Order: sequence, then C-alpha cells, then structure tokens
Amino acid sequence: MWHPFVPKNAEWYRWRLNGAAAYIRRDRDSWQIAFRTIPLGELDDEIGGPETAPPPEDLPIIRAWGDGEKVFLHPYLYGKSYILAMGEKLRISPGQQCRFNVALPPVLKFELEPGRVLAEETPFTLSKTFFGPDTMHGEICHSLPAFPGDDTAASRATALIRCEVVLTNKTRTMLEPERIEVNPGPLSVYVRDDRLVTDTLEIEFMEADCRLKIGKAKNREQRLVSAGVKYKAGETFARKSMDIIKDITAI
Repeated sequence: MWHPFVPKNAEWYRWRLNGAAAYIRRDRDSWQIAFRTIPLGELDDEIGGPETAPPPEDLPIIRAWGDGEKVFLHPYLYGKSYILAMGEKLRISPGQQCRFNVALPPVLKFELEPGRVLAEETPFTLSKTFFGPDTMHGEICHSLPAFPGDDTAASRATALIRCEVVLTNKTRTMLEPERIEVNPGPLSVYVRDDRLVTDTLEIEFMEADCRLKIGKAKNREQRLVSAGVKYKAGETFARKSMDIIKDITAI
C-alpha cells in the first residue's frame, strides 16, 4: 500500500483509507487525481489498494503533468503542532513516567519521485485551535479530540500514523496534564508490518521548561518513508504553563 506503484494508462486506481480515499489515473502525458476527505471522527476499518476502481465522479479532479512510470502515495506529518486532549485523567508523580500511543492523521501526496509532487491532501479533517493566552499571541494548531484506547477506530486505522509518547515528570510536584502540545517536525515516519509508525516522542517536564527528545526506532524491519526535520541537540521547547494550557480556543 505504501510502496511505489506502476499504473496502467487510462485505468483509475483507488486507495481505501479508513473511510477516506485517494484516486489516480494516468492519461498519456498527464495525471488525474482525486481525494475523498472525511472528518477524523468518521473512520471505518476499510483499508487497501491500489486497486482498479470506477471513476470518482462525485469528487473534484486535479490534473497534473509529469513524466514517470512509478507513482508513490507518500504519507507525512502536518507541519503545524497538534493539541492532544487527554482521554482520561493523568497523574504523574515526581520522577515517574507515563507511556501511551496516539494516532496522528497524515498528509498524503502523490509523488513521481522525492520532490516531484503531483498533488497532496489532508484526508482526515481536523478542527484548529489557538494554543496560548489569546488569538493574537497564541500558536494555531490542529486539535485531536482524545488519545485513542486499544480498541477504537483510531487505534485500528492503519492510514493514521501511530506515535508512542513518553511523558516524564522531572519536577518536584504532581503533574496532571489535561492537554499537551506535540510538535511533529522532528518525527520520522516509517512503515512497519504495513503500519505507519514514528520515532518515540519523549517530553520531559522540567521546573522551568519542557524538553523534547526523539527516541530513534531501531527496528530493522521498518522502512523510512518520511524523514523528520532535525533540530540541534538539546533544543528546549518554550514551556507552556498549566494556566496557558487551559486557555484553548477552538475555531
């Protein structure tokens, strides 16, 4: 599903993406492309492709030009941060650690080769949120409704990107985060057993700030599909106080 593909001329092909879909057709020297997008809350368990399919008559068609035999449906993470609302109350004692998985929606682009993009789309629509004291000084982010459990549509959806998050409390007080900001920029995306996964995201809560660390995946069975943006060692996130974290304005 996440491998380069050689389409035949004049045939429509479809990727089924847990309720969303991506279509492509090669027409001599050009390409026709369409995307079906859905709200993140409307996921289903349908996954598969590329497969031949009827024309997507109810969707807008994108026409793109480019030479090449192979085409690749390439997943990567949004450039903007995510605000993750906790699905259950967390309490992390000083010196303790909490681990969980979260399903992050990707951006998908059709590429002929790296850097030669035909079209791209966000198949799962999200609400946007201002993260910060107000809409003038805050940062606009994508809002995820909650962390998925082990048996939810989001946790089963292989078109979403599975990310392990590790929260470590290095303060002297009990940590009870209601929401956290996740910057996906440094995270690489891999395919492992036909599942999209990232590096481990480690967030250390300090007395005065938050520190981000990336736990590099060492599984030899996984294939890199999108490299994260590397930051200088020891980069520190600006700490968002708990008062600011509670100031969330949905738009």
